[in-house]
Amino acid sequence: MKQAIRISILMCGLVGTYVAAAVPQVPAPDGGPIFVCPPQQQLQGKCVQLPPMMR
Repeated sequence: MKQAIRISILMCGLVGTYVAAAVPQVPAPDGGPIFVCPPQQQLQGKCVQLPPMMR
C-alpha cells in the first residue's frame, strides 16, 4: 500500500513536469540592458551597457 502511494506521488510529479513544460512561454517585455557589474560601479558610471536584445 505504501509503495503504491509513493509511486502515484512520483508519477504525479513526473506528469506535472511534462505538463509544465508543454505550456507555451509568454514573452516578457524588454526590460532594458542587463547590468553585469556590481551596483557600486553602476553608480559611478563605469559599467558598459549592453545593447538591447533583438526580438
